Amino acid sequence: MSTRNPSSKKRLNNLWIQIKRYPFMILVTVFLVSLVFIPISRLIISSFQVGHPAMPEGWSLNAYRAALTMPLFYKTLWTTIFLAVTGTIITLSISILCAWLIERTDMPFRDMAWVLLLIPLAMPGILFALSWMLLLGPKVGVINLFLRYVLDIFGIHLTSGPLNIYSLGGVVFLDGLRGVSTTFLMIVGGFRMMDPALEEAARVAKAGRVATLFKVVLPLLMPTLLLAALYRFILIMESFEIPMAIGLPANIYVLSTLIYFTSRVLTPIDFASSSVFALVLMLIMILLIVGYRYALRHFEHFATVTGKGYRPRVVSLGKWRYPALAVFVLYFIITVLAPLLILFWGSLMPTYRPPSLDELKWLSFANYIEVFFESDLLRVVWNTVKVMLLTASATMLVSLFISWLIIRTRLRGRGILDALAFLPHSIPGIVIALALIMVFLTFPFNQLGIYGTIWIIVIALMTQHIAFGTRTMNGAIIQIHKELEEAAYVSKAGTAKTILTITLPLLFPAFAAGWIWSAVQAIRSFGAPLMLASRGNNVLAVMMWAYWDDGDIPIAAALGVLLILVLIPLTLLMRRFIVQLSGQGT
Repeated sequence: MSTRNPSSKKRLNNLWIQIKRYPFMILVTVFLVSLVFIPISRLIISSFQVGHPAMPEGWSLNAYRAALTMPLFYKTLWTTIFLAVTGTIITLSISILCAWLIERTDMPFRDMAWVLLLIPLAMPGILFALSWMLLLGPKVGVINLFLRYVLDIFGIHLTSGPLNIYSLGGVVFLDGLRGVSTTFLMIVGGFRMMDPALEEAARVAKAGRVATLFKVVLPLLMPTLLLAALYRFILIMESFEIPMAIGLPANIYVLSTLIYFTSRVLTPIDFASSSVFALVLMLIMILLIVGYRYALRHFEHFATVTGKGYRPRVVSLGKWRYPALAVFVLYFIITVLAPLLILFWGSLMPTYRPPSLDELKWLSFANYIEVFFESDLLRVVWNTVKVMLLTASATMLVSLFISWLIIRTRLRGRGILDALAFLPHSIPGIVIALALIMVFLTFPFNQLGIYGTIWIIVIALMTQHIAFGTRTMNGAIIQIHKELEEAAYVSKAGTAKTILTITLPLLFPAFAAGWIWSAVQAIRSFGAPLMLASRGNNVLAVMMWAYWDDGDIPIAAALGVLLILVLIPLTLLMRRFIVQLSGQGT
């Protein structure tokens, strides 16, 4: 006993010294722990409660018993997994083809193809889904009207269809297309950096182009492809916008929409069951994230990059050069041009009518004028701007201090802190929103008056973005030598002042890129703001959905067009800082 006391006392003294040295850092750590664990803990508690979280009537396992024996739950779970698997296969297949064509072939206008692949990032998921409802709706979808016209010529008369976006196939189609840009960015570097000598060896062995691609190139890139596939699988598992807009009208549920339905739509609201569904989804996501991080560490041992004399081998496509370019043009039309054009058309009509020459007489900008004179618009726009500024600024400042604590100090447990900062990546936004509802409806946090304000949306989005922010700041801080900060300490500057006046200016391109990314995501975000919406904290994405849901498609379309026009320059500005950051790193 006597031998342990000095050691324990020494550890306590060391801990107290660290607390006194980094008091602000300790507060940041406590804030991060609260940000993650308080909502999760409240969600777990609510799953055992009977009645409303603010006025519980007792404790019970009934929610678990009811939820886990419900046939709809298992059907929804199967649908969610099926959607994630099929959507990932579609996304990965298109991304591999695009990466190979751009990096390994003589396809013309490859720089333009890069741009065509990245522009879809500026299209919010909810707008993508709503626009395809106008394109492939069974009754008045533009594509279906055209197909029925063609079939009439051959004597086949249909009153609806033949295609129907309100189906599981429709959800798979849209979710598969949505992830191509991000997945492409994850795998294209592997195609660019792979040793061309390996392909040459295959050609010497009389292997054709297709055989070389499938037997040499893809197997060598398998670690990168598997990581991209797993990452995309995770994102589809938690997706909400497309299943909400396309799936719910057809009574097709995934776990995220089942959580929304039981906590916001069902009468009476069943918070306990929705908490159980949320915990199941969160557990699945945590297991997937653990697998992703394990695979990431394991695959770091693979390398196919050559030395400085490396030159990529270009495959001649011959007569297929321009048909290959048509693949990118078609992707751009499907993901950006057609959705944007149908939204713009709808925004010019007094009531929505499918495009035709007879309807040209109704075109006007009256909806845009009405939008700007909408009594609630100014308040909603101001809410959106505040959410964007507060979310981006808070996310990146907290990420900066957390990353500095992880990289620069020798505090015990900083590895756990790093894992804790990454943990929110495994919690879907819809689950975070539900957890925050539970927190701010119950004592003592209900005394803060945060529920129903923009602050609850900011907290939800910040929790979602903190993983990205810390990953960005970790990499940037590592590149800055700590001697620059030590010089500030010699001048008696405190830790917080040193970080803000010395470290931040040096890594500003990375900070700015992360800030703009977070700002864009805050404007685009739909799931969490919809869950947390009330009259006082509405944002543009929720307002647009409300108009659409009420049948006022032209006003919703006008809001959507304006939203895209705001997002495109922000996305281009983010790319500028990313290019600047890449230039600093070379």
